[in-house]
Amino acid sequence: LKRSSSQRPIRVPLKKRLRMAHFSDDAYNTQLQPDAGAGTLIGNWFEERVLRDSSGEGRTVPQRHLPRSGLLKDWTKLPSVPRKGDNTFDRVYGPKEGQEWEAASKIIGKVDNSTPSIMREGPLTNAMKSAHYEGAETDVQYEDRIVEEVHHERYFETTTGATHQKPDYTVAEKATHGSKNYAQEIRCGPAPDVMPALENEGLDVPFHAHYSRVEQVTNTRMFLVDPEFRGNVKASAATGVGPFHRNAQFTKGCDKFILAIHKDEGLNTMYENLKQSQPMRHLGGERAADHFAEIPSLAALKGVIHRKVHEVWGPLGYVSLRRLLCEFCDHEGFIRKADLVAVLREQLALSEEEVESKPLDVWLNQLITMKKEELKASTFLTSLRPALPQKEKRRVLTAFKLLQGPSGVARLGDWLQRLDNGDVKQTVVMAFGAEDEETVANTAVTEQVFLELFSDLAPFMDISSLIE
Repeated sequence: LKRSSSQRPIRVPLKKRLRMAHFSDDAYNTQLQPDAGAGTLIGNWFEERVLRDSSGEGRTVPQRHLPRSGLLKDWTKLPSVPRKGDNTFDRVYGPKEGQEWEAASKIIGKVDNSTPSIMREGPLTNAMKSAHYEGAETDVQYEDRIVEEVHHERYFETTTGATHQKPDYTVAEKATHGSKNYAQEIRCGPAPDVMPALENEGLDVPFHAHYSRVEQVTNTRMFLVDPEFRGNVKASAATGVGPFHRNAQFTKGCDKFILAIHKDEGLNTMYENLKQSQPMRHLGGERAADHFAEIPSLAALKGVIHRKVHEVWGPLGYVSLRRLLCEFCDHEGFIRKADLVAVLREQLALSEEEVESKPLDVWLNQLITMKKEELKASTFLTSLRPALPQKEKRRVLTAFKLLQGPSGVARLGDWLQRLDNGDVKQTVVMAFGAEDEETVANTAVTEQVFLELFSDLAPFMDISSLIE
């Protein structure tokens, strides 16, 4: 037992008492390290010598004779095997262990964790702590999800678009002496006429359908449609899903041919039926097929808006939408993204359940290419409405060439005089924002405006009566 300053006895563990000594390491000689000396206690040197003289062994490690060959001649030479010794302190008291000394004031009243302690917290406190920990963990996970979503957000704007603004064409100064580069004409000759290419159905791309269900434009597909180049294409009978899927019925043996009992009759029937099919067809559809149908699709988003335009404004849906957008456009045809969204939500009554805000915002951001928060209304309409087929586009351009004058533009009144149907004529007048024919009779119409007008009318009405 020990006594503290308050004269209260302190019980010291037995292990600590056994490791305590009345002297320190200074009571030994200075060679206490292994293989460096015997380490004999100074007070017991006489007993150690008597013990060695009488028995030949001491309380240290038993010593054996070490060969000293060469040491009589060269006293600087060390033995090949070092002399073994021990530490008397470790031999007598045992190896030292790390001791943690504490003040008596800290030892008194210290809780002994080895014995059961008194319960200091009840079930209610533990339940409240668990609820607090779970709530804190939920809040942290919610914040981590928000941070992760921000970190994984995709930015579609370019560095130039985020740093610079497109200059106003009406303010920017143009070059006094414009230059014309004829490198393309030198390499490829004069620019060809686009009219023959408009007859090729292989160049049709339905942008309102999902890209995975549309046949892409290729040189082979274009050749397969053209009667002059069709003989240069190596392809089997187009009986599959696509025009270039392999047909192996011709190479099958009679024992494996299953289309008919007689192979020749079955092949003749197959080739006759191909005359009624369309090898250049597209699968179509607003969503991907099978397992990927639930993936969000831009074509599906456009389809919802397309049907909503027809439901609200009827056959002149895109004409009415263009007029509303032009009210918010500047002199260059740019409209703010917020104004465009307001037109779709308020004027078109497009609800959040029909089209969510996030995919709509992603689509509109992709259309913003020249200004930070503005896009061209014509670009939006071109992306939204179905594309005009190649053959219809050729008919429209042919009709414009018959109307255009020497200056390259057509007079709207000349076109209206050729229309016999009063309803069709009134439709065209309303498309130009007027109520009577005399108001827009002298309006000059360019080829681009003429083509855009029919592109707005074609999705919901037959334009054949307008161009005949």
